[in-house]
Amino acid sequence: MTPPLENPRRRVHGALRILTVAAVASGALVAVQAQAQATPWPEKRMADNATHTYCITGGGWTTNRRTSVVWGMNRLANTTDMSASSESCTIQTDVVWRTKNLEAGLRGRTTCTRLSGPRCDSNTVYMDFPKLAEGTDDWYDYRKTALHEIGHTIGFKHHATGSHECAMFEGEVPSRAIVWRSFTAHDRGHINSSY
Repeated sequence: MTPPLENPRRRVHGALRILTVAAVASGALVAVQAQAQATPWPEKRMADNATHTYCITGGGWTTNRRTSVVWGMNRLANTTDMSASSESCTIQTDVVWRTKNLEAGLRGRTTCTRLSGPRCDSNTVYMDFPKLAEGTDDWYDYRKTALHEIGHTIGFKHHATGSHECAMFEGEVPSRAIVWRSFTAHDRGHINSSY
């Protein structure tokens, strides 16, 4: 006896269901991979160790400007496994803070000034406070930019605002919200697993 013929519509419907499930599954994999690759680590050279020593030197430092740097260094120490301590400037200092009028469009800049193998042993951070004072919310902007530049000293580049609401986005602080003066939980995970 010959088996009955299968309904062609049923066969097409079954094939479409299999394709839909496969597409959804692979789409989920792509979404997970894209999310995981949103901030590769490290993005820049990492610091040489978990203790971030710093000093503030040169002219142009008002009390409010100094306080923003100290706030940023303390924010790093208080929200991650890293530590921060102020010291006199030496060749061993991890972060040397200076003021400088930077080229148009720059509010701060971090430069690795001494390498230790693949890591950076010492950075100089330049803050352009007249540029930072343009716009509103200077108190918040000073602190956001200080933490942003600290982020560059430990391995971060710039993050897009669409995927990361954090200090590592480029430009003026968009609001007074603490997220703009913070590293994301994802980024803190990178820091804590590496230092």
